[in-house]
Amino acid sequence: MADQQNVMDGRTVDDVLPAESEGGDGAQTLVPVSEAIGYRKRAQAAEQQVGQMREQLEGVQSQLDEAKQTINSLERRQKIDELLAESEAIDVDAARLLTEHAVMQMDEPDLAAAVEDLKRHKPYLFRRRASGGASVMAARVEDRSDGFEQAAEQAVATGNRKDLLRYLRLRRKR
Repeated sequence: MADQQNVMDGRTVDDVLPAESEGGDGAQTLVPVSEAIGYRKRAQAAEQQVGQMREQLEGVQSQLDEAKQTINSLERRQKIDELLAESEAIDVDAARLLTEHAVMQMDEPDLAAAVEDLKRHKPYLFRRRASGGASVMAARVEDRSDGFEQAAEQAVATGNRKDLLRYLRLRRKR
């Protein structure tokens, strides 16, 4: 009779583990050990997959952060280039580098202020705009007929040293 009590449905007591029923009435049912081992292996495999997925997610997140930083830097560079073009920068690359350096030093980055500051402190990087005085001077020079153009033509045509010196003296007087 003891053997009959230890054997149920062809399994021994050692082959089954107690498990709580889903009914919630507190009664325990027996689960075969092989099934419990299978559940444990599946749970471990699922935990391993979750770990791998977390690592992949972290990798994708870091790539996304890098892409966002790249986009932001490219947009900032484009805006700086636009501002420098409007300001008529002669050497855009040097002006861009100096502007980016100035922006990095700011607490609150302001590209327009950085370009204006660069223009004020390093005016040689930008074209000078013609003032109204330049056109007045040009008109005055054109009105003078002191033989300047003739001396220039003669110096080119003859190649004579005296003609060249005469041209240079007239040019200096202008």
